[in-house]
Amino acid sequence: MKTLNLAIAGCGAITETYHAPALVELARAGIVRVSALFDPEPARLAAVLRFFPEAKACATLAELILAGAQAAIVASPPRFHGEQTCALLEAGLGVLCEKPMAISTSDAEKMAEVARRTGKPLAIGLLRRFFPALQAIKDLVQDRALGEIRSFSCPEGGAFGWPAQSPSLFQKAASGGGVLLDVGVHVLDLVQWWFGEPMQVEYSDDAMGGLEANCEVKLTYSGFGGSVRLSRDTPLANRYTIDCEHGKLAWDVMQANHFDLTPTGAKRVLRCESFQPSPLGREKSPALSSGTFYSSFIDQLRNFLAAVRGEAELSVSGEEGLKSMRLIERCYNGRRLIEMPWLSATEGTRARRLSGSI
Repeated sequence: MKTLNLAIAGCGAITETYHAPALVELARAGIVRVSALFDPEPARLAAVLRFFPEAKACATLAELILAGAQAAIVASPPRFHGEQTCALLEAGLGVLCEKPMAISTSDAEKMAEVARRTGKPLAIGLLRRFFPALQAIKDLVQDRALGEIRSFSCPEGGAFGWPAQSPSLFQKAASGGGVLLDVGVHVLDLVQWWFGEPMQVEYSDDAMGGLEANCEVKLTYSGFGGSVRLSRDTPLANRYTIDCEHGKLAWDVMQANHFDLTPTGAKRVLRCESFQPSPLGREKSPALSSGTFYSSFIDQLRNFLAAVRGEAELSVSGEEGLKSMRLIERCYNGRRLIEMPWLSATEGTRARRLSGSI
């Protein structure tokens, strides 16, 4: 198998913390070679170049395109995702674009259209679909292994702690949204992956003209419903639950390989493990063997690189990424002010006016 040359646009925290270590493992296996890097900040370029000292440091995206790679990762701030992804696809490269796919549905639709027209793979970095635990939950839910679904709850949040390398996450023009677009894109992707498109959506947040730090989404399906609660400043349970006719499923956020199953009437919670042998082999990569958070980056990259070679279908294509973007757009278009019982009547009226609720 010929080693594939890959370029990276954006050398921020997601690249340095996750993509780079995973790519080092794949490079050791002879699957990929990181041949070029682009970031407008020299310090960020230097931080990632230490993983790939032979890669070409590029000052512009145009220079990156001319470096001769067959594939690229776009890990720039979200406002650049649409433009950079389209330029790379047009240049003949397959692209793995980090989440969120774009800062607007229209940008995301253009990306998907360019991928269709050029015939180049466009993968979206909705990493959680590669967690063995969440794949197992999907099978249990869709097979109705515990009977009909009754309800679900997906609370996720806490004090913001991501080592962001720029203030773009907190600038509306740069990020396109707050916690819903940042974290919620993962959650709503999973919800639709498990249950399909909801019939009705009710959405509320605390944006009041800025970016939301807290939000709630209520989703209605045929015969059941559920909620998604997200926060950047308040600790939440960080445990998803799905109540079914004959039992309950529960998953702790970021546990790649474990979930809990409690049959109705059972006195014990069953800890379920969905281990799969590492495609690289434990002896070659013990720290990143399958079933870990880090190994999910390897699985995501392997799927993307195989698609670039024409050997596999993408697990999370641009068309799949569009689904959560469209649901987020539905939420923002129907935005209401989240309940804030501590506000006086006058403050509540002013807050609703700022949020666009009145």
